[in-house]
Amino acid sequence: MEKEEDQKGATDLKSEGNAHFKDGKYDLAGACYTQALKLFSQDEKDKEKLKERGVILKNRAACYLKLEKYDKAADDATESLKYLPNDPKALFRKCQAQEKLGKLEGAFRDARTLLQIEPKNTAVQEMLKRLTSRLQAKGDRVRTTDGLVDEMFTAIYSNEVSEERKAQAVKNLVILANDEPGAQRIFRGGELPRVISLLNSGSNEQKVSMLKVLKGLCTNSKLRSFSVLKEVTLPRLLTLIECPETELAMASVLVPQQALDSLIPKPPDKKDNKNQEPPKELENKEEVQGLIMLILDAIMSEKVGAESRDAVIDVLIKVIPKNKLAVELFVKLGGVRKLMVVAAATAGVKSRDNESLVVSNNTRMHISVSLAKMVDSFGWHQKEKEPLMEDGQAAISQYLTQSSSEAHIKGATALCCLFQGIQEAASSLLGKEEFLGKILALATRTDRLSQIVASETLALGASDKNLSTVLNTQALPVLKDLYHLKDDSIRVRALVGLCKLGTTGGGTVNDQTFVEGATLKLYKSVRSFLTKSKKEIELRKWAAEGLSFLTMDADVKETFIEDREALRALLELAKANDATLLYGVCQTLVNLTNTFDKPDIPDEMKQLGEFAQVKLPKFSEKDGEEYVKKRIKKLVEEGLISALVNLSNTESDNSREMISRVFMGITKEQEHRGMTVQQGGVKALVSLAAQNTEKGADFAAQAVAKVAITMNPEVAFPGQRSYGLIRPLLKLLHPSKTGLQQFESLMALTNLAQMNDEVRRHIVKEKGFPLIESLMFEDHDLIKRAATECMCNMVMCEEVFKMFEKEDTPTERVKLMTLLSGEDDFQLARAASGALAVLSSSEKVCNQIIKVSSYMDIQKQLLVSDKKELRHRGAHIAANMIASNKEIATKIIESEILEVLMVFSKDTDPEMSMARECAERALQAAVEMSLIKRSDEQN
Repeated sequence: MEKEEDQKGATDLKSEGNAHFKDGKYDLAGACYTQALKLFSQDEKDKEKLKERGVILKNRAACYLKLEKYDKAADDATESLKYLPNDPKALFRKCQAQEKLGKLEGAFRDARTLLQIEPKNTAVQEMLKRLTSRLQAKGDRVRTTDGLVDEMFTAIYSNEVSEERKAQAVKNLVILANDEPGAQRIFRGGELPRVISLLNSGSNEQKVSMLKVLKGLCTNSKLRSFSVLKEVTLPRLLTLIECPETELAMASVLVPQQALDSLIPKPPDKKDNKNQEPPKELENKEEVQGLIMLILDAIMSEKVGAESRDAVIDVLIKVIPKNKLAVELFVKLGGVRKLMVVAAATAGVKSRDNESLVVSNNTRMHISVSLAKMVDSFGWHQKEKEPLMEDGQAAISQYLTQSSSEAHIKGATALCCLFQGIQEAASSLLGKEEFLGKILALATRTDRLSQIVASETLALGASDKNLSTVLNTQALPVLKDLYHLKDDSIRVRALVGLCKLGTTGGGTVNDQTFVEGATLKLYKSVRSFLTKSKKEIELRKWAAEGLSFLTMDADVKETFIEDREALRALLELAKANDATLLYGVCQTLVNLTNTFDKPDIPDEMKQLGEFAQVKLPKFSEKDGEEYVKKRIKKLVEEGLISALVNLSNTESDNSREMISRVFMGITKEQEHRGMTVQQGGVKALVSLAAQNTEKGADFAAQAVAKVAITMNPEVAFPGQRSYGLIRPLLKLLHPSKTGLQQFESLMALTNLAQMNDEVRRHIVKEKGFPLIESLMFEDHDLIKRAATECMCNMVMCEEVFKMFEKEDTPTERVKLMTLLSGEDDFQLARAASGALAVLSSSEKVCNQIIKVSSYMDIQKQLLVSDKKELRHRGAHIAANMIASNKEIATKIIESEILEVLMVFSKDTDPEMSMARECAERALQAAVEMSLIKRSDEQN
């Protein structure tokens, strides 16, 4: 009895599913079929019921195809064929699903079977033709890749081929290996041993090329990376990195770098894995540990050259920080301590320990950036950072606690490196009385190296506000003495320390370091170093550092901006390819453009600050809006934009944020936006928005928005360039962003969305539709209007149009658009009614519009508006509604709307021409439905 009831329930559910499918409600139809399958008997003896089960599976496969769930569609169609052998519809749906999944061979076989069953089925004929073409293209590509790989190896190992031809074959093999099909062919074809053989026995040029081939094989493949590391071995890689031939050594670094990149997993996306706990154990830990040990051995090897050592340290910048578990493993393996040993070696002091470590002028900066990147990977988790910082401090302490001055110089040099990487850890160390005393003692020595290192350490320490009080007390006299020496290298470092202490003060109103006007005197000293010859790059770099603090003063800003020689000297530094210049140049530009965060201090707080003698920010008249505009204009005229584009290549997120801030200041003024586009600023901004601090990414995206609002997108961003703007703009629509950011982003997206359907589809692909739609519900009138204007352009996209056709949406999209068409805000009503004019070409949408209780009032309001744009849109909507079906047309014809349309049809005013055409179309549709008759006069 229960089985019969189940059978009846299953049949009813199947019928209900069929009805939902017919109405386009594929989710509901699929749910009904799923429920029916649970109730249907699977008794193998009951053939009829099993056939019915096959029909339901076939129907559900159709639902999954509509919902683009192709895996499930293929599974259902395959199971259906067990009960309904060679059923044409099941076979066809299986073919469709397999084609979408890229399983072309299977789809081709089933399509060929289906054509034998239904030889006159044109849809199957077209599918078979399409599959044949795609398989042919795939086969050609595979054959071409296979042929090329075979040809290259044959040429390389042949005795009858010229050396020139062999060299070209090697180059071609590198190109093939760095393309995924080529890498697969080399690996699956068992060619890896031949690559290793050539690496071991070939010429240096061939070895370099084979290393690049191995790098290509490791790219985006764990399996290939494992095999490469097994074949080439880590000791062999270390030997190659230690090679005196720089090109060969540099190429050798590419292999472990790419292998690490493939083996270290990126952390899961927080948005996609909200409830998923991050992994506690590093995947592929054993292999990753081996590679990190290789990196550390290379860093500490006396045989590794300076340039190669920098390349190895760069792996710590580019790969390790992408996963904090990898950083934790690096710290556990003693990585930070070893980096500090290398940093100490940059001091240039010869001693027994690591005296032969060869370093470059950039090694210290590479180490600083790697430390900054690694500590940033922990985010705001202070406890997780502590082992890394403690290891760095411990390594430096070992030098500073020794008795020799040489060890103190090394410790101070490593401390400078730590200051530039993790200021918090370095400040804590220098703040200890014992260690500060050692640095001050170095300053009093007579040898040049001790004085340079001491002055540099104190200058870097003066950046920290927490140290300013103690340094003002103990280091200020020492810095003044150092500044009065004859050696410019010592003087400029001491000068920077004085500049920093002079602008940070001691922390209270009554404890100012320098008297008023002293900063201008310091500026003159800094300027003398900044404008030295181009050969004196080190002195100029330090001058830029000092300038970054002095330009906090408005008088210095105005003096500097009028000093053309000094201004050009700074921008020349910005265009130099030297990472050590970054902070000073970027911070100075932020100060000049006033793009730093400005605290909003209430009057009551100012009074309280004065009473408590707490130092509060003071704002000068020369930091007013007009002064800032003039400064930015002069900077742009002198080449600021191209300088920023050059600077934006840095890996430092803090510097990238400062560059984004300056771009934001430039693009605030419309007159500079065209220049920003012409000089490559937009491309740089898209890159800055992708990799930056959270604030920096927002500034970069907002600058992009400002450009996209006012520029003609087809001129400013031709072709596919516009696609790059979409992702950063959509990030600004997030609820956490400010209203201004959301508004400007919406305006920019509106401008882009009018370009073409490809751009609109890209916005949908990047999940922009729900973000735009959500802002149509905003209370802020400008944001709501901008979102609606953007949606008005988006409805021209087929995917968006279909979303509005769905009736069971939680947001009631069509109802919202109808109601917004009746708003008093003209621009909002214009955008909403414009969207409705497009959407009402669909009968499904018209059926939703007519259900809105206030529709007739809104329709009439549009038609009688004093704005011609609203009258035209109203007439267009009315014509579409009448043409949709007789039931809707009857309701409209029976209302006052008919009279308005008749008046429009007779209006001869040229401004009413478009509305008149729509009215005539509406009346003609009503006549054809026999709802009204034309009078003899009209005929």
